[in-house]
Parts: sequence; structure tokens; C-alpha cells
Amino acid sequence: MLSSATIPETIVPELLTTREAAKLLGIGERTLWRHSRSGAAPAPVAIGGAVRYRRSEILDWIAAGCPRIDGRARP
Repeated sequence: MLSSATIPETIVPELLTTREAAKLLGIGERTLWRHSRSGAAPAPVAIGGAVRYRRSEILDWIAAGCPRIDGRARP
């Protein structure tokens, strides 16, 4: 069994907490949640009672210029 002391620091989680995803984007957690709910940002996934954001979706979204996920035009 691996303990946290034996896991290399180079491992990057694929699923991010709201706090981690917001930090990656440089915005607040409530702002990320609001954008996700409105379709302006990638939606989180629910695992049991936990809410997580896929790192790959966040990075792809940034690389694409942060377009609305729902396809609507920005105001």
C-alpha cells in the first residue's frame, strides 16, 4: 500500500477540487461555480457527493480561448 509519503510529487491529479480548478484559472471558487452553472465554463463531474473538474477540460478550454461551453454568444 502506498502512503502519501511514497507518492512522487510529479503526479498531477486529473480531477481537481473546485478550489484547485479556480486557482488554476485565477478566479474565485464562486465565480467558477457560477460560470459552470451558466454554461460559460466546463461543468464539473459528481463522484458520490464530491464535485470535481477535469483538468484536461479546463486546460483545453483555456487553450481554446475560454469559449462558452453551451455555444451561446458572449454578451
